[in-house]
Amino acid sequence: MDRCGSGLLGLCPSAAAICILSLFMAIALHCLTDPASAGTETGEFCPTCPDWSNLEGWLAKKEAYERAQQNGPPANANSTGTSVSLADKEPEIAYPVPSIITHAAPSMARWIIVDVRSPEDYRKGHIPGARSVFWKDFLDSDSLDPARAEISLEQAGINSSDPLLIYGGSDEGPTFVFWALSYLGQKNLSLLEGGMEAALAAGVQPEASSQLQKESNYTASPVPWILVTESSLESLLNRSHVQILDARDFIEFGKCRLTNASIPFEAKKLYDNNNMIRDSADLEDLFGRRGLDKNSTQLVYGTPEAYSLFYGLRLMGYNATLLEGDWWSQTKWAVRNVKQAGS
Repeated sequence: MDRCGSGLLGLCPSAAAICILSLFMAIALHCLTDPASAGTETGEFCPTCPDWSNLEGWLAKKEAYERAQQNGPPANANSTGTSVSLADKEPEIAYPVPSIITHAAPSMARWIIVDVRSPEDYRKGHIPGARSVFWKDFLDSDSLDPARAEISLEQAGINSSDPLLIYGGSDEGPTFVFWALSYLGQKNLSLLEGGMEAALAAGVQPEASSQLQKESNYTASPVPWILVTESSLESLLNRSHVQILDARDFIEFGKCRLTNASIPFEAKKLYDNNNMIRDSADLEDLFGRRGLDKNSTQLVYGTPEAYSLFYGLRLMGYNATLLEGDWWSQTKWAVRNVKQAGS
């Protein structure tokens, strides 16, 4: 069986093999960016020829093309018929699920605040009253270990009924912990938008002293559908209402993906140039262009990027579930674009 992650072209990872792979990717990218791939031979827009090198631009053109076919120019076009960019729109303040995003303020006393950065960063300065729960303590071999997570939460004096506000640094820690706690059944969760930097900008005065924490008796109530396992993957893929999103970058998607039904969605597109999550209108536009349906289930994969995509989908009211790790690449549903010699 042809599996992702095996030696390319049947060769050992030598300089020659790397050159061959580089040549393949260069040819693939040339084909994807060639005008004939993004439009018809007459130069007209082709709605069935994705330009993978500029997917957002192609999706915007496709949306405008389809609207023009049905109703004339799109509603957000200017006097020249050109679509207005995301940056030109008035931001939409409210998200469909506003409870899971919190903006920094001098006081956030209604929450039990959880700092998921490293203990070293915590000791250098944290939001007053924050509990230290290092996100990597939840892991065993780069995957969530519920037992380890429970121990970490108990040691921080956190209970499953507590309202938790999670913050961290620029890594995947906050969105990973949001997903992990969602899976463990934590009901009242929110992320601090912008993390520690946003808190400082809002006037929060950091403290360096550690909090005296009484151990709790944390009781997890796992929500099975939030985690895709090897035993549940086949069942999900056989359902017509499941939409599959690959959160990795396009190069990784091009090498190997989960079934031909996968939709590429780089998780970094959820954030603006300041690494802040985009407003509701922008996110709805990004998800809508890919035909996502809130009555369907969105299966996201490609961790660690998939943790952010899971959070973005939940923020916008979608029914997201997550496949953690890369074990999927060794299943019969994995699709490779580079075949082994002789296969």
